[in-house]
Amino acid sequence: MSLNANQASSPEGTSISWLTTPELCSQLGISRSKLCRWQQRRVLRQSIHWVRKNPTTAKSSLLWNLATCRALLQPQRQL
Repeated sequence: MSLNANQASSPEGTSISWLTTPELCSQLGISRSKLCRWQQRRVLRQSIHWVRKNPTTAKSSLLWNLATCRALLQPQRQL
């Protein structure tokens, strides 16, 4: 199985799609400010919903796990 630059393989062998912030906002139909607010309030958690592109740099760009973000936010959107 070949993976592109924004995919990784999970321990279960399934591929995980990692998106940039603009890509995730577009996929979920939310604003960047709302995404940042949820991250600051710890609704979206590091290592579960997002990781740093370069973990050794504090101001590194973030990559977002589409599946875990979507799973968390789907019940909230139905209200």
